[in-house]
Amino acid sequence: MDFDAVKQRRALQSRSYVSLAPNLIHLKTAYGHHEAAFEVEAGIASVTFYHGDPVQSAELLMAAAEALTAEDRSITSVVFEGHQASLSPHIAAPDGRLDSAILWQWPSLWLPQLFYPLPPVQEMTAGRYHPRRPAKPKGTIYRRFIPWLEREITFTVADPETDLAAFHRWMNDEQVNTIWEDAGSIDKHREILEARIADPHVLPLIGSFADIPFGYFEVYWAKENRLGPFYDADDYDRGWHVAIGEPGYRGKKWISAWLPSLMHFIFLDDPRTKRIVGEPRASHEQQIRNLDRSGFAKVKHFDFPHKRALLVMLGRERFFGDRLWVPAS
Repeated sequence: MDFDAVKQRRALQSRSYVSLAPNLIHLKTAYGHHEAAFEVEAGIASVTFYHGDPVQSAELLMAAAEALTAEDRSITSVVFEGHQASLSPHIAAPDGRLDSAILWQWPSLWLPQLFYPLPPVQEMTAGRYHPRRPAKPKGTIYRRFIPWLEREITFTVADPETDLAAFHRWMNDEQVNTIWEDAGSIDKHREILEARIADPHVLPLIGSFADIPFGYFEVYWAKENRLGPFYDADDYDRGWHVAIGEPGYRGKKWISAWLPSLMHFIFLDDPRTKRIVGEPRASHEQQIRNLDRSGFAKVKHFDFPHKRALLVMLGRERFFGDRLWVPAS
């Protein structure tokens, strides 16, 4: 069966899964409801479907593999009893085994929009030599079901027409302003959003849980960013900023969902991105602990004009090899 990425995005755009028993899962996808039993030995999960024949559905098999590996780091690969032939050889090993690190790097499972990366044509911005960056997408760019919250997280490109009111309120939140220092009028915040959208090196995003916006995120290309001169930035390194605007969405259980999901999106968005960097305020101990638990290495302290910062870095190989889409327990 040939792998059809367009068909897969349509089929898997909305899916969820729950555990019915220690070794039994219930899947809900565009193909309907399915139950599957599994056994795990030496990191390999063997899956048998009880009803709902998946033999002609590579998409359903991949949804099942996602469900098994979304919460359990110990599962390194998945095999399907009697259905291995349904998987494309591009993603499965010759013995039909589906490696979790390959599965979670398969972008069409989580990215509603897919674009081929631009060829590495170089250009200069403010004295910095870097690859030309792709045009900004619009709409929802990442979608993932979070089983421990039993709801979906999405990242959508910010739009001043629909997101300005929330952004304005969030930037004026006392806790957000302590870090961002961007409190002000709604006109100021419209200008900020419009500037971010116009800037080729920044992708401004709105994060939502179950369609309820909770925070603002910026994903940036590090080489053109203010961070670039402070370390040996690779052409495809990316960094990020976050403002959790809704107080009810602050705390460990929410961070366990949005932080690895944002990192997952960044690595999926361009396969040439090998490192994600950050520059938290050196005194922000809680944020640094969260990053440490999420796999970020502490590289060095340095001084921006406006703050003492800590350079942190997460490698692609670390994220997928250690299965860090599953939060630390």
